[in-house]
Amino acid sequence: MTTSRLPKGSDGSMMPVQGFAGAPASPVKFTDSLRTSTPLISGGKVSFSAGLTLLPFQGEVGIIRFDKVLINDGGHYDPHTGIFTAPTDGRYLVTAVLAPQRGDRVEAVLSVSNRSIQRLDSAGFLSEAAAPTSHNRCNCSSPTSLSLVLSLRQGDRLGLVVTAGKLALSASPEILSSFSAVLLYPSPSSR
Repeated sequence: MTTSRLPKGSDGSMMPVQGFAGAPASPVKFTDSLRTSTPLISGGKVSFSAGLTLLPFQGEVGIIRFDKVLINDGGHYDPHTGIFTAPTDGRYLVTAVLAPQRGDRVEAVLSVSNRSIQRLDSAGFLSEAAAPTSHNRCNCSSPTSLSLVLSLRQGDRLGLVVTAGKLALSASPEILSSFSAVLLYPSPSSR
């Protein structure tokens, strides 16, 4: 049986190490260039989170109007239109969860100022390398989600557009589908 021993002269304690993967650490210095004396935008806070409790739109296709507003710091999300308008240039974290009706699927697109940014499909996507076969098709009802950091310009309009399928609604107070965004930091030119 072999035993482990500490190197000679070592008492087993270690000095604190800072840095990543062996990289040398340097003290973090808070510089004046990082400080802001005035709010970046009116009120300084930009975030919203909203859920879906009512039919999101009339017809088969449309912008989802997330009607149950949980948070709307700055008032930049409009539950009547389903649109979030970026108040300043910056990096935003955008998230969404879409739950289809049981036995159905939902397809949607995240749109930024009428540009398609990401497609969502609760049935998944067929790999270009895979040949479609009937036994691979699933009539599943699983939620689909997105989480992106986007560079937005002041006035950009974000919305989720359903292109096929039906979203589930809940009679209980819990929400099944949600849409959120938060300003992480303004663009350097906006500071």
